[in-house]
Amino acid sequence: MPDPDHKMEQTIREAAYFIWEREGRPDGRAQDHWGQAIAEKFSDKRRQDEDFLDDEEKLLAGRADANMPALLTKDVPGG
Repeated sequence: MPDPDHKMEQTIREAAYFIWEREGRPDGRAQDHWGQAIAEKFSDKRRQDEDFLDDEEKLLAGRADANMPALLTKDVPGG
């Protein structure tokens, strides 16, 4: 089974590489690109968490626009 820390590092490494590519492959900016990749990764995670909580709040308020299928499969492997 893959190590979760290794998987996260690989994801950040790839994101930093694409940022470097997008900026024209500048020298001496590796640390900046790494930090930017981390910030983007956790920004995406935070946004996903907020979306999930919004649907939970809608459900608790009895609103019909809550995304029930997403809530039901959120913690189900393969869901």
